[in-house]
Amino acid sequence: MKKFISGMFSTLFLVFNISTAFSQGLDPILIDYPDSIIINANVVSMDDAGINENVGATYQAMAIRDNRILKLGTTNEITALAGPDTTVYDVGGRTVVPGIIDTHAHIWQYAQSHWGPKLGNQFDITAEDGETWQDVIDKTLKLASDVKQQFEPDEWVLINWPRKVAGLDKNVAIRTHQIMTRQMLDEANSTQRIAILGNRGVMNTLAMETYGTYFNGDYPPEIDPETGIVISATVYRHLFAEELYDLTATMAMIEQEIREWTAYGTTTFSSSIESFRQMTAVLALDKEDRLATRVAYGLGNTFYITMKFHPYLGYDFVGYGTDKLWFNAWSTTSNDGAYPLISSTIEAPPEIKERELLRSRVPFTGEFASQGVRFSNTHIAGDRTLDITMDMIESGSAQAGLSLEEIRAKRHGSDHCNLNPRPEQIPRLKRLGMIMSCTPMYIARTNAVEIAEEYGEQYLEWLVPMRTILEGGVLGVYESDSHQIAGTGHYYFLSQMVNRINIEGKVIAPNQRINRIWALKTATTWAPYYLHMENEIGTLEEGKFADIQVLDKNYFDENAVPDLMLKTVRPLMTLVGGEAMYLDPHLASELGREPVGIQPQQVIRQIAEWEAEAPR
Repeated sequence: MKKFISGMFSTLFLVFNISTAFSQGLDPILIDYPDSIIINANVVSMDDAGINENVGATYQAMAIRDNRILKLGTTNEITALAGPDTTVYDVGGRTVVPGIIDTHAHIWQYAQSHWGPKLGNQFDITAEDGETWQDVIDKTLKLASDVKQQFEPDEWVLINWPRKVAGLDKNVAIRTHQIMTRQMLDEANSTQRIAILGNRGVMNTLAMETYGTYFNGDYPPEIDPETGIVISATVYRHLFAEELYDLTATMAMIEQEIREWTAYGTTTFSSSIESFRQMTAVLALDKEDRLATRVAYGLGNTFYITMKFHPYLGYDFVGYGTDKLWFNAWSTTSNDGAYPLISSTIEAPPEIKERELLRSRVPFTGEFASQGVRFSNTHIAGDRTLDITMDMIESGSAQAGLSLEEIRAKRHGSDHCNLNPRPEQIPRLKRLGMIMSCTPMYIARTNAVEIAEEYGEQYLEWLVPMRTILEGGVLGVYESDSHQIAGTGHYYFLSQMVNRINIEGKVIAPNQRINRIWALKTATTWAPYYLHMENEIGTLEEGKFADIQVLDKNYFDENAVPDLMLKTVRPLMTLVGGEAMYLDPHLASELGREPVGIQPQQVIRQIAEWEAEAPR
């Protein structure tokens, strides 16, 4: 009996080893079936990273297993791999491209405004025709006084002001002219926490003190202690997260917002995290596998201000995390203000120059570099701000003893390109290996008109100057920086780099137009370099994550989709790691499946309007 048992185990051991050896020698495709396949497609890999019009290899089909692209080939080749449980997506010849990588989006803020529970403590002050800022001030102080009877002591009361009144921008009125101060609010109401919201705002003393508690009661950062003027929207992003919503609500809002963005083709985005609760919420969502896209995060002002209490945060751990969530950079959040509160080298009248803003937090850029960590995910609008940021990176890196190649390996970033870089800055950016993350949103916003009026039309060449950047050998990538995506989709923004049409319908700085291939590369092929993830995402290659869009139109066919109609392209399906996070009802019907995700009704309506207006 013992001999039989011994022989049986010897046979099993031999069979196991033969089986193992056999399987190790086989093509892994034959060991298991794909989870899903996409067939009858125009698969455009975008795997040529050159600054050229080559889209890379093209295929008819792909197989996906364990979140990654297993095989690319013909429809017949890929169909032959399918097993009984393989999901088949026959997309009927539609174009398939990598998912959109958005390198700068304030998802947490959009989540609060879009999906947050309605707040009964938020009010809007408006200005009628002929009214002045003094009228707005009078209305505000009356409201602040009246709400004393409506709310409990210490409750928050949030007030929105109009952007412009009598031609004067709100941010300039508050910061430069100090038309409202905490003393004025205190006199009207010192019982509740009163805050005027915006990139520039004002708090009463009670609200200031509450914010200060997050920093051990020290001087509250980003607030003028004398006037109570808030000089950064990060203050409110922090307070909304910490004061107005609990963790469960915060998680639910963020989860929903990220899921919504998959309907626009987003498979990865990068954002600066600016509060402890946001960080907790995102980590928890990742742990519970509730993130619909990949998220690269920078640590913003709340964290660097408290860095001295967390010395381990001084290490460069770019790329550390999970497949869905990883650290991207240290960030000051912004080194100057949003237009018109930028910092430029352009000569202009005194009333223009006096409003220009360079933040006191800028030296932190040098501190990051001196510790050998990566700096990115940061708002840098004016060209002077970019000069100083590069100064800080160079001087800090010298303190750290870094060689030029080590500096270049960091791939420090600058976000927005609102009025930078100027042409003379390109060689320095190239030498430092910096990456420019640019938002075409500014081309179609009012500040494009204002730049021409206030600084000179020639400086529109510095507004998202993508051709100058790319032809100068600097990597330029795409960012949205706007919840306007919910009304237009990403392809509207990509088309702005191609067409450069401002809010008045005029083509501005036409020399900065780029072709549609380059535009898509900024959001796919080149974008992962900003995230240090170029080996994992951004192109459709075997072994990379299956982050994919199936488009409703052939983006590459200039006859079917002229440049002016690129904005009408949208995804019908978005896969993240091979899982359908968004599936349009029409394509779902063709596939015999149920729709998936949040349907982008605003985008669909807007595209229908554009198509109806198009010349026949």
